Amino acid sequence: MQAAVRPSNTVSFAREQSPRMKRQIDVWGSWGEWGECSRSCGGGVSFRQRRCYSQRTEDGSSCSGPTQSYRSCNIQSCPEGSWDFRAEQCAEFDGTEFQGKKYKWLPYYGAPNKCELNCIPKGENFYYRHKEAVVDGTTCEPGKRDICVEGVCQAVGCDNMLNSAKKEDNCLQCGGDGSTCYRVKGNFDVASLPKGYNQIFIIPMGATSIHIKEVMPSRNFLAVKNVRGEYYLNGHWTIDFSRALHMASTVMHYDRGSEGDLAAELLHARGPTTEPLVIELISQEPNPGVQYEYYLPVQGQSSGHSWSYSSWSECSSECGGGFQSRLVFCTIDNEIYPDSMCRNKPQPDNNRTCGRQACPQTKRWKTGEWGSCSATCGGGTQTRPVYCVAYDGQSSQGVVDNAECMAFAQQPRSSQPCSMRQCATWSTGPWSECSTSCGEGVQIRTVTCRTQQGSQAQDFVCVMEPKPSATQPCLRENCIQEIGWHIGDWGLCSKSCDSGIRTRQVICADGDSKFYSPEMCKAIQPQKPDTLGSCNMQPCYLPQQVPSMQDTMGYDVTRQSLLTRYNPNSPARGVLSPDSGDERMLPGSSMVHSSSGNYHIQSTEDRGTNFLPIRWESQSRSSGSRQLSFSRDLAAGTGSQDCSRSPHGCCPDGHTPASGPLRRGCPFGICQQSRYGCCPDGISSAQGPNNMGCPQYYSDVEVNRSQPTAAAPTASQALSQQHPSGECRGSMYGCCFDNIASASGPQGEGCLNRPNYQPSWRKAGPRL
Repeated sequence: MQAAVRPSNTVSFAREQSPRMKRQIDVWGSWGEWGECSRSCGGGVSFRQRRCYSQRTEDGSSCSGPTQSYRSCNIQSCPEGSWDFRAEQCAEFDGTEFQGKKYKWLPYYGAPNKCELNCIPKGENFYYRHKEAVVDGTTCEPGKRDICVEGVCQAVGCDNMLNSAKKEDNCLQCGGDGSTCYRVKGNFDVASLPKGYNQIFIIPMGATSIHIKEVMPSRNFLAVKNVRGEYYLNGHWTIDFSRALHMASTVMHYDRGSEGDLAAELLHARGPTTEPLVIELISQEPNPGVQYEYYLPVQGQSSGHSWSYSSWSECSSECGGGFQSRLVFCTIDNEIYPDSMCRNKPQPDNNRTCGRQACPQTKRWKTGEWGSCSATCGGGTQTRPVYCVAYDGQSSQGVVDNAECMAFAQQPRSSQPCSMRQCATWSTGPWSECSTSCGEGVQIRTVTCRTQQGSQAQDFVCVMEPKPSATQPCLRENCIQEIGWHIGDWGLCSKSCDSGIRTRQVICADGDSKFYSPEMCKAIQPQKPDTLGSCNMQPCYLPQQVPSMQDTMGYDVTRQSLLTRYNPNSPARGVLSPDSGDERMLPGSSMVHSSSGNYHIQSTEDRGTNFLPIRWESQSRSSGSRQLSFSRDLAAGTGSQDCSRSPHGCCPDGHTPASGPLRRGCPFGICQQSRYGCCPDGISSAQGPNNMGCPQYYSDVEVNRSQPTAAAPTASQALSQQHPSGECRGSMYGCCFDNIASASGPQGEGCLNRPNYQPSWRKAGPRL
């Protein structure tokens, strides 16, 4: 059996057994011609290839060495103002749609692979790799000579030749020994600096091989500005990311490191600089130190004034011709002086043309605005115009056939679906019954959003339609108004002790704010509520039981005008209880002294003082009592008629008709706003406390004086004592029993004719 052997073994065996057999040899053919240079200036790359010849039929050829070689070409500098080669490659994607938007693309140098075509949209904070490799001959980094060849960064000597061993020294002399310049080195180590920007040193004009680095990482930042105060890096509290910046006619590389403030900051530039650069430290914590090093020429340093100038600005046009400008100013010792000081030296140009290369003609898709949707719901279609346009780099040259754009990019869609939400409408239920059995009420109903299939949807699905109302007013027959007595809260007691009296309003009215004669209420409720009651029956050494005119503590003045429907079946109202400290009148009671110590005063007919309501407030009709709000025009059925012809005459204002006797229903006068309020007549203004200066109080109240008892003073006796002639009420222990002198003790000490008083409710009351 013949064994299988590898070709190499076969070659070796044939050489030993038969010298006449030919050796199988793999050989290179001749190099071909050099190809076209990848760039017309600035250092391009040219390739050539060769072929490997082999007689092998298996495993392919095994020639040793590369199949192609490359060399530098067109190493001469490009004309001034020429466009950056990498920027030119990024600009090819300007105006093309990217993720629904169109951008102007700029070169980005911060990516890990320097030979990828990474570009950043102008004004954005992200970059995108448009191509895996830049065009051969593109510099790996700005300001450096190394170039990319087939996606790999290759070294370039200072003679601009690939794989050249020639290096430039720190003086920027190609193959030099560093003897034409001298080093300037230092360390700024002032630890304590004010917060903010601090100037640490100035790099003079003409400096080369610049290196500035923090000794240790810190939270401080380096900043660079010119002598005119204009910042190139990290100015105005804005910190840049790591990048290359054009300044002073060179490229300054700023490296913050990927660790943020955990990496030391670094600045380095090749130079030479054409203007002084001011280096600052933005101090936020103690300075660990900043080392710096640069080189200055030994000879050629001009003495006296000299022209300085900044880097050229960006070209105003990328192609078709534009211009650039730069600052040119006179300096000496790193300070600016008037331009006239440098007039004996030629001034550099401050502007130049740029971007003179012809703009390439491109074809791009252009889209219009989307039209309106064909449906508002349930799915529709909207369209837009899409056409191919030719550009010369600056402006549109007109519409061309769509096929010319299809060769570059896929045609954008001209239609799209829209209004995909389900169609729905508002659905209403039946109205409910009216909320009241009489008068005004409210009806409600359900309002829901439903799809065409009848299922309920969220309200926002029906947002295109106005939502129907879920409530509406309803009106039933007028409610029957019940006529009856309405009573107000008790007023202030006339005395703080020793038998006083107080009054309240009693009015005949209905729930529609109409007043009626007392006879009508008496026909319905024969027993009229009392308007007069006794109060503060305790002796003067005890505290008052209810608020009085002398001490209004606890009295709610806001309830003066509140009227409530009188209910004779409600719990006893008006009973004077020594324990409770309050007293109210029971209906139909007369002024007697009961065994329990309760006092009652029988009400008069309609001869009580005129008390008028300021406001009536409504309560729920389901409650046991009713409070109503009456308007100021209290006279029912009265308009602008002559009040003198009304049944009860005019009110004190001379034009409002009274709704009852004793000026009932008349509006309050200005006495309500006076310092001491109104007199009991409701019209006159009191001139002092305790109704001082008022007309005779309750002069028309008839009280039975023929049967006074020791247990309780009569109403006239109580009324006669409500105006003490002295100021004893304001003393510490109140008045003596004559209501004039001030007592010097709680038991009437210091008073004349002091009685032997027994503090018991069953004994005789105090003398009047």
